[in-house]
Amino acid sequence: MKAPTPGMLAIGLLGVTVFTLMMVGPPGSYTPPPEPHSTGPAPSSISVNGFTLASDTVDLPIDEQQYPDGPHADVINANCTSCHSASMAMTQPVLSADQWKATVTKMKDVYKAPVAEKDIPAIIDYLTAMSVAQDGAPTGKVQNPAPDASGGTG
Repeated sequence: MKAPTPGMLAIGLLGVTVFTLMMVGPPGSYTPPPEPHSTGPAPSSISVNGFTLASDTVDLPIDEQQYPDGPHADVINANCTSCHSASMAMTQPVLSADQWKATVTKMKDVYKAPVAEKDIPAIIDYLTAMSVAQDGAPTGKVQNPAPDASGGTG
């Protein structure tokens, strides 16, 4: 097979260029499609190069609930409500101290919650007491179960 000559390459390039220009059309011939008409008020928007960015509003629930009064309520309100509402923790299943410790540690280490190391024991104490008050006893791992009268633990 023979290599194409420079003249053949020039003719081929000229043909591709003419075809491309015919497909694009003359300058200024592009008209963007009309914007769809909405039935409500138009949101503020900006259009650039065929892309439109529009702002919209979202109504979020207001949850300004604080943790109920109790020992260390000030510590938990100061640390935990900076990331989530009190109702987020108060609607969790009943957890033991070990389970709350794991949760608080995860919040600090994994989710980078701004909780001081010195505040963690007070937060765990508060959450454990809250769990007990909600349901009477935690369902998670119990540290030292007391034996009953029959000598068992149940």
